[in-house]
Amino acid sequence: MRKAVFLDRDGTLNPDPGYISNPDDFALFPGVGEALARLKKAGYLLILITNQSGIARGLITPEQLELVHQKLQGLLASADAELDAIYFCPHHADYPPVNGISDCNCRKPRPGMILQALKDFDIDRDRSYVIGDRSKDIKIGLDTGIKPICIRAQPAPGFEKVPTFASLNEAVDWLLADAANKV
Repeated sequence: MRKAVFLDRDGTLNPDPGYISNPDDFALFPGVGEALARLKKAGYLLILITNQSGIARGLITPEQLELVHQKLQGLLASADAELDAIYFCPHHADYPPVNGISDCNCRKPRPGMILQALKDFDIDRDRSYVIGDRSKDIKIGLDTGIKPICIRAQPAPGFEKVPTFASLNEAVDWLLADAANKV
């Protein structure tokens, strides 16, 4: 079985100015490429799991999202840190259905995206992590039996015992040390 790091996008890898529809508006936080390259070098699959309800809201098209993700992959490629997979949920229960679906199992904190990735890549939950900046990212990790790590200035309310760091680089330092202690 393989080990993986499941990554939220907006607020974790890049600033979150709202719905990003133009690739020119997409930029990574400083040090993200290098931090993800360290995870790749340590043998982790890098899997993006991101809610993108801007599609259901009519604020972004699937084609625009694909262009934004191509830009993301290009930025990461320059650091040898390309994502192994990108899973996104275009749905939102309060907006028109996308592909006939509005209330789904894939919108975080529901586990659909992670469960699909576990199946697609034969991932070992015990050696994997979820990194995100919101309580829904922490909850999806806890609910799927994958260790969550929070990126934010203060612990998420109700999740004070979850490892919390100000940057992805600090989180990766901790993750690699934690993984070494499990061996």
